Amino acid sequence: MKLIYTIITTLFLSVPAWAEVIIIEQDDFYSVNGVGKREILQDMERRAPYKKGNDTYPAYTQTDIKYNYSWENRAGRCNVTDVKVYLTLTYVYPKLVRLQSGSVKWWWKDTMKKYVTHEKIHGNISKRWAHELDRELRALKDLNCGTAKQTITTRAQYIIRQMREKQEEYDRVTKHGRLQHKYRGPQ
Repeated sequence: MKLIYTIITTLFLSVPAWAEVIIIEQDDFYSVNGVGKREILQDMERRAPYKKGNDTYPAYTQTDIKYNYSWENRAGRCNVTDVKVYLTLTYVYPKLVRLQSGSVKWWWKDTMKKYVTHEKIHGNISKRWAHELDRELRALKDLNCGTAKQTITTRAQYIIRQMREKQEEYDRVTKHGRLQHKYRGPQ
């Protein structure tokens, strides 16, 4: 009996801590008005909630990433423990207010499908980097306790910066979804 208890205890203690990335995904919409493609596109440009310089983007993904952790001190050396990464993804899309004719309805459906495809990939990029943040923070061991907090913060900021750079690269390659076919997946 003692042997079974020892084996079970050994197995239980040798299992690595499971990643804890908490992901919330939600859709948000803004109203677009107009009859026909031209009016719809003009109204979308006017109402688009995300603008950068002179450019407007009819759909976008808002990424909010946060983390917390604990650490344990062993003889002046610290190990990161109990990491939690929180990722909130809000996909923002236009929503037509008026019913449209057949051809415009099909055009709109195709347009929305393209927006959703593009934005969901932004979400996937964020998810990959949220898991990377979790892995990187969990791997921080044997830190000088006097500088542990700064080391952890610096590492987390680096990972989050990498995520933003990958998002920008994705938009550069696809021209913000206009050339979606050029995207070949994560590199």
